[in-house]
Amino acid sequence: MPDHVVVAQPGADGHLDALAAAMPQARITIIGEVSPGWSLDAELVSTATVLFTDQPPANVADLARLEWVQLGSHGYSQLQGLALPRRVVVTNASGVQDRPIAEWVVMMLLALGRRLPDMLTAQRAHRWDRAPAYQNELRGMTVGILGFGNIGREVAHLLAPLGLPVWVLSRTRNRDRGPRFDPLDRAATSFPEPDRWFGLTERDAFFAGIRALVVAVPDGPGTRGLVDAEALSRLPRGALLLNPARARVVDEAALVAALQSGQLGGAALDDHYRQPLPPDDPFWDLPNTVVTAHISGSTGSPWYLRRIWELFLANADRRASGHPMLNVIAHDDLDLADGSDR
Repeated sequence: MPDHVVVAQPGADGHLDALAAAMPQARITIIGEVSPGWSLDAELVSTATVLFTDQPPANVADLARLEWVQLGSHGYSQLQGLALPRRVVVTNASGVQDRPIAEWVVMMLLALGRRLPDMLTAQRAHRWDRAPAYQNELRGMTVGILGFGNIGREVAHLLAPLGLPVWVLSRTRNRDRGPRFDPLDRAATSFPEPDRWFGLTERDAFFAGIRALVVAVPDGPGTRGLVDAEALSRLPRGALLLNPARARVVDEAALVAALQSGQLGGAALDDHYRQPLPPDDPFWDLPNTVVTAHISGSTGSPWYLRRIWELFLANADRRASGHPMLNVIAHDDLDLADGSDR
């Protein structure tokens, strides 16, 4: 039977025409943007083979013919706990959001390192303040990147012109994750190597030697709470933490305590323990903390829409021709519910 592609993503007419050309025998159903908790109707549940979405439907485990899920996000924690059969290939949006997230990291590093939030507070108070803290330089700051996938590599790429040493803490060094999507089609050799690599058994030395920590790993059983109170205590006092990845990689209570005590000199947080962040949430008012509304990946940008469709169409072509698909996530990394071996 031909494919039935369900698209729960926005797209322009040109994208849909390109999809029809790439999968000429397929039936295509356009749903548009969806919210968490949505469900497919009974007819689609029985026929859908391909699902292109940010959020899986609540009844995704009931899709009897499902073969491929293309996520519109880099992270895949939204699949956690779902009974997704092992026959289903899951591909994420790695490469689509790397550049804007890396730009967010550099922006926040400069803002916190040069005390921009405090300077804006002085401006609003009409206070002329030439304190030495406002005349800091990033020179010599060692930046530690937790994880060195596509986002970590892009961060290192953008930090290179600033001349900042980069250390990496990773489970494995240069792990072959299969074919990956890069909208600029760059070779792996075009990315700078870190100045130092650390394994998980060397985390104490890693945290002790950096002045800024960038969290760039997905949320999963092996990473949840990885940055705990002990890790934060190993950082030099006044270090910075930037988290455009997943909030739960950092222990919440430890993060609050480190910011309140001054152990952390500042933090920039884009993903949160509660989303949307309620008005009375304590993170709004933590000292030297910049809160952004999960926008580092710039999914509202027209560039994002172009890139995610480029990835989806490339994977459709690869699937049709029998070539390995881009950004395949191993089922062992998905933290699925029991019964996912069907």
